[in-house]
Amino acid sequence: MFRLFAELIAFHLDANTRLATSAATLAREREESGLREQFIAVLGHDLRNPLMAISAGATLMARRPDQAVEFIDEMQRSISRMARLVDNMLDLARGRLGDGLALNRDSSASIEPALNQVIEELRRANADRAIEAAFAFDEPINCDRARIAQLFSNLLGNAITYGIPDVPIGVRATATGGTFELSVANGGEPIPPAAMERLFQPFFRGTVRPSQEGLGLGLYIASEIAQAHSGEIAVRSTPAEIRFTFSMPTATA
Repeated sequence: MFRLFAELIAFHLDANTRLATSAATLAREREESGLREQFIAVLGHDLRNPLMAISAGATLMARRPDQAVEFIDEMQRSISRMARLVDNMLDLARGRLGDGLALNRDSSASIEPALNQVIEELRRANADRAIEAAFAFDEPINCDRARIAQLFSNLLGNAITYGIPDVPIGVRATATGGTFELSVANGGEPIPPAAMERLFQPFFRGTVRPSQEGLGLGLYIASEIAQAHSGEIAVRSTPAEIRFTFSMPTATA
């Protein structure tokens, strides 16, 4: 009888172990499936802005062939940016998204050309929107410029999508006192408290017009890049404006 009880207990323990292992395997497979879907969505989201800039450049070339050289130069820069984004997303997928981003930090070059390139891309794709930018860099910034450009593109794209069309978008960037700060402000209705709590969650979108497309990934990606730089993104929403501010140390900790 004792032997039978022992065998019964052993059987149930083994069954529980197998059940726990199966549950863990299923959870891991679901997570990997979600990561694959998220990777595909992120890739499509971030490639949209430079792709739209290239499309706008091709249209302008057809209308004004005498300025083709100027447009080709801009299009080549957008193509290069797209290539960098593909590399970044592949690296992001290899890092399993939540394990932190690999950065290529460098303080030898200015961040300003990368920021200006993002502005020009979005201006070409949204010719009816006014973007006012002001930069003041008093010290070098140790960062991954391609990642910061990606973060900036997402913040600026978000402002274009949700901002009031006839109110200019304000961009400010400074590097002083050991802190790099980049802010994007737009006019619009204040963000509801419930939405504020979910702004940086993947696939979350606020209320938009039917013509406005997006996967709700821009702010999530931006927050991941900010954290990788030991920085953060703060949000201030008032009846006057909505402002996203990214800040990080200018030097490596």
